[in-house]
Amino acid sequence: MKVKFISSIRIKFFIGAIFLLLIPIFDSLAQDTLQNNNEYVPEKTYLIIKNDGTEYIGEILSDDGREILVNTLKLGKLYIPKHEIKSISLVNKEEILAAKLPEDDFFSSRYFITTNGFNQKKGDHYLLIHIFGPEVQFAVTDNITVGGLTSWIGMPIVLSLKYSAKLTDNLHVGAGVLGGSLSWSNIAANGILPYGSVTFGNLKHNITFSGGWIYVQDANQTPTESHESALFSVAGMVRLGEKVSFIVDSFGFKETNSDVVVVMPGIRIGSNKNAFQIGLTQVYVDDEFIPFPIPTLGWFKRF
Repeated sequence: MKVKFISSIRIKFFIGAIFLLLIPIFDSLAQDTLQNNNEYVPEKTYLIIKNDGTEYIGEILSDDGREILVNTLKLGKLYIPKHEIKSISLVNKEEILAAKLPEDDFFSSRYFITTNGFNQKKGDHYLLIHIFGPEVQFAVTDNITVGGLTSWIGMPIVLSLKYSAKLTDNLHVGAGVLGGSLSWSNIAANGILPYGSVTFGNLKHNITFSGGWIYVQDANQTPTESHESALFSVAGMVRLGEKVSFIVDSFGFKETNSDVVVVMPGIRIGSNKNAFQIGLTQVYVDDEFIPFPIPTLGWFKRF
């Protein structure tokens, strides 16, 4: 009975930890040129090009036939006479986001599984499609992101909260928490993982040291099965070219009487709007290598 209990919680904890942490997207860019009927869509962003080549991007607030009032991204509200305008066209939101994002921001706030001290700008949301399931992260402020992840069968469901801050140009820190349950499969089986991260370097070249404490339990068992362990991670990223980065991710924890370490080297290819990544997962239990033939695949998409 004791062996069965240990075996059961060992399997549940290992699977739970993997999902808790795990826990192509290219759009065609289109511009719709406006007709000369002065019908502007509210809360849409436009590109206004003047006859002299000057360009403004912003929301058109009013048009009296002689001039338009534009709330530009850089200069604020601005009146532009209609006779000075060469063209007005709708701008794709992703084009604006790409223009505002540093070219070096290659989804740099994430490695394969773990995160780091880099922040996301407010409104810089992204979708990450893992081979195991989807994840979404919303940047509600320049320093706070909230999100969630699950598997393709909706189990588990994990929510995340992260705060990050820049201390110097080459030193960033982050702190957050993940929490969730096996949802429809077993709502009483749940866990939580608070963590902290310190990142050295910049968006192109960096290394991160993270630590946390994971606790999982199954209240449906009598007595309640539970396990807790410290968790550590070392991860890094090196930009190899304009559209390629080399990434190494890892995490380790103690599972009952065994030490588990997962290492994932791989590459990320794409841009600051869309990216694809592939990694090779290596699992070590008490220094014994366990083959994991499924690659760690992922697709990033900003929105």
